[in-house]
Amino acid sequence: MKYPFFSSKVLSLLKRQLFLLTLCILFLCMLTGCGKNEELENYKANMNQFFENIRIFDSSINAIQNPESDEAVAELLSLLDSMDVSFQQMASLEVPDCFPGVDELADDASMYMSEAVSYYHMAYEGGGFDASLEDVARQNYVFANKRLKYIVSILHGDIPDEIFTYEDNEDTNNDADNNAGNEEETPDE
Repeated sequence: MKYPFFSSKVLSLLKRQLFLLTLCILFLCMLTGCGKNEELENYKANMNQFFENIRIFDSSINAIQNPESDEAVAELLSLLDSMDVSFQQMASLEVPDCFPGVDELADDASMYMSEAVSYYHMAYEGGGFDASLEDVARQNYVFANKRLKYIVSILHGDIPDEIFTYEDNEDTNNDADNNAGNEEETPDE
């Protein structure tokens, strides 16, 4: 059975995304923003292992022969399952305090990767192909990788412009508006 989108869309997207993530391995060693301590060193070692796993998945996906075969689909889905486990392990890591927001981004990335893998399975298994499910899977895959790129940026000491804060901006703005013109704050009575 041929899968019309597997070779052209999915494989090229996976290769491109995994290649970019592989590049992140080289930069992870340059973590900034934290002093040297055991927690940081442990986190750094775990993240290096995570990115090494991603590199291996990248190589394995790139090595898939005849991407239109049933065996290639099974191999891809198996690799995606393993990648999902790696994302879950990465999300469960204790993030040092000097990397604000990374814990939430890791949880989001893991959630999106799990959703992507689930939808890829639904799209390709069961003797047929469902293009709409494959599209949802691809979108979730992109979302997971976007959050992973944000994590890498934060680990390097750069807060991406796309993510200002995880705090509710409305509460912050309302507090600023309420305090405008007041010289000093007074406690509520």
